[in-house]
Amino acid sequence: MDSNCNRFFFILGLGFYYLINKTEESIRPRYMETVEESLNDTAHLFSAALEEDYKSLLIHSPKAKISDSANRILSPLFLNAKGRKFTAKIYSLTKTNVDLQIYVTDEKGIVVFDSEGYRKGLDYSKYNDVFLTLQNKYGVRSSKLLDPNGEGALFVAAPIQMEKEILGVITIVKPKSSVVPFIETARKKFWQISLVVAVLIAVLFVILAYLLFSPIRKLSGYVSALRSGKKVNFPKINLKEIRELGIEMDELVRSLEGKEYIENYVQTLTHEIKSPLSSILASAELLETNKEKRESLILNIHSEGKRIQNLIERLLDLSSLEANKEINTDENINLYQLVEELIPSFLPEAERKSVSIRTHFETETITIRGNRFLLSLSVQNLIQNALDFSPPGSQIQIRLKKEKEGDFTLEVLDEGMGIPDYALSKIYDRFYSLPRPDSGKKSSGLGLAFVKQVALLHNSKLSIGNREGKGVSASIRFS
Repeated sequence: MDSNCNRFFFILGLGFYYLINKTEESIRPRYMETVEESLNDTAHLFSAALEEDYKSLLIHSPKAKISDSANRILSPLFLNAKGRKFTAKIYSLTKTNVDLQIYVTDEKGIVVFDSEGYRKGLDYSKYNDVFLTLQNKYGVRSSKLLDPNGEGALFVAAPIQMEKEILGVITIVKPKSSVVPFIETARKKFWQISLVVAVLIAVLFVILAYLLFSPIRKLSGYVSALRSGKKVNFPKINLKEIRELGIEMDELVRSLEGKEYIENYVQTLTHEIKSPLSSILASAELLETNKEKRESLILNIHSEGKRIQNLIERLLDLSSLEANKEINTDENINLYQLVEELIPSFLPEAERKSVSIRTHFETETITIRGNRFLLSLSVQNLIQNALDFSPPGSQIQIRLKKEKEGDFTLEVLDEGMGIPDYALSKIYDRFYSLPRPDSGKKSSGLGLAFVKQVALLHNSKLSIGNREGKGVSASIRFS
């Protein structure tokens, strides 16, 4: 791999390390947030218990204080809890005693109860947990305990209220030393998993680099050889997508060099113009000697001239479409309305041929974004084709339906003889046309090629095939 690849992997590795490091740094805050949320619930539960007890005390002793309830409820509770010995294996931590602490202050912030004993009588009104709670705010802080070198503890408070009057504050204290083992275990597992993932990603990228850069280097060498004018064979490339890309590039180069594209157009156009041009020349010569057929000969010259003009105009339209990779598709087009507007122009010819045109629309609000002019020409081509090949007494159906995937399909069905097997693969080719049943004449052979280009420019798909029984189905599926 070259220096660019090494630089890419270095930047990728640096980015991965930064992501992992930042994620690892967030483990401790997330654990602490979880503990804080639980402590908040606990504080409010104890606060509610003290409030209920204090209400009952006031009934018998109107001069009772919140400290009376605290000592009556919490003292025996903590005396019992601290005397308990147990063994609880919680993941990597073995817990043997209750380490939760509680203290209660009065409305002035003076500690009136402390589960540990040493805080009683102290003024805690300046500490955030008490100070903020007395102001009816959320009180919480993180401070050291007796051991200044220890992890400290998390303090979460809740108000003790009576008819919206704050009588005191209860604070739940959770030493961080009981949380740290979980954090360290989580960090260790996180780094182990991250290391495994990093190794797997590195291996995967090495494999991908080999699979991608090797065929790309071959393809690059091949293109360079073509640019220098060397005659080289297309290299063997095992990766399907890059091989197909190389083939498309090869065909593009050949087309741009004029080896296929221009030659194809010139030859086919010459072939198509030869017949009407010969007819025009013959008619012109006969005009000099056959004056009694003057009218029919002039009509023939006019007809063949229009045929050449139509051929050239269609060819120019198609060439213009093929040269564009995108078109203006800013119009909101109601397909239902578009079809309804086009049908009347075909009714006279349909009536002359005794062919009926029927529509079936699942909804009248199928709206897409596209180029209305080009789509109108495409739909006209499909309907005209169906009309050209429909026998007398038959029916043409035009359908608009919504597919399961949310796509919309415009479908034109006829009841003609169908497309011969040998022609199925050629119907989209420029200048390829089948003789019309009623006249035996061929069209310019550019209509379906035009429709296909319009469909591609609208990110849609044109499908044409024989129906079961008889007739042809032509559809455009809009995504």
